Amino acid sequence: MTISAANIQFQDYQFQLQVTTGSWRWTTRMDVSGASPLYEVRDIITPYGILRDSIPIPGDVIVAMNASIDEIQANFPPNIFVGPPASLTFEVDEGRGFSDAQAVVLTNDGVFGSLLGATLSTSAAYVTATPANVGNLAANESGQFEVAVDSTDLLNVNSPYSELVTVQDANATNSPQTLPVTINVRPKATIDLSPAMLAFAVTAPVTGPYPPIPSQSFTIENTGPAGSVLDFQIQRLTGLSDDWLSSFAPVTGTLTSGGTATINVAVAPIEGLARGTYQETLRVSGYSTNSYVDLLVQLVIS
Repeated sequence: MTISAANIQFQDYQFQLQVTTGSWRWTTRMDVSGASPLYEVRDIITPYGILRDSIPIPGDVIVAMNASIDEIQANFPPNIFVGPPASLTFEVDEGRGFSDAQAVVLTNDGVFGSLLGATLSTSAAYVTATPANVGNLAANESGQFEVAVDSTDLLNVNSPYSELVTVQDANATNSPQTLPVTINVRPKATIDLSPAMLAFAVTAPVTGPYPPIPSQSFTIENTGPAGSVLDFQIQRLTGLSDDWLSSFAPVTGTLTSGGTATINVAVAPIEGLARGTYQETLRVSGYSTNSYVDLLVQLVIS
């Protein structure tokens, strides 16, 4: 193989194969003018002269032409560069399932004219890398893959877990490369409420709006073990209290082990609301050992 012509747009390589009928010669061109190298077999000289449509090409010559492209590619190897980031850390809850994915950049740091086609694998089934293949990356071109963790079968007592994402391309000068993945598994939180009920009372006016009713509060606590994190939310269970339960806030929050949040609850019956006893259940939920705890809110209008 010799270079017969070269410029910043393409490079030409000449090949020759001797068969029983004579010598076949051709030029394989590597076009690097675009984002990815393109290859073309051209200027074919047969034992009978310049190639015409009516001249059959022997199978071994076709095979040799294809091999000429492989030979050129081998002389322009890619180089794998993983990152940013250069490593990943996941904070997951024990038994919860899949985490949010984290994105990683993959770059062909090889010579001009190289082409990177990377295959990704992980050291454990609970670590996933998608897509499994990131291909057709020309020199200095970047792609992206995402890594996620499934904590369904992971235990806090075995935390942290240390795994790897391996990036390979047999043609690369530095294959394989690895991306370290650290997984910190938190124990489950536990929801606790105090008190379990809020009771409001008001006397109905003869006419006009109800007088202001002092607000009350309850406390949410994460009583789970050290390291646990509770992401809670509060919702009305029946949704039939819009005419008297005016607000409760905050409706979401995050509590570490031993952490508390005070939730203020306000009632304001609409004008003309009949006498009687009204009830609503506020459900405090979040990933935890007990999933949710309910609080009863009661309003007595006399």
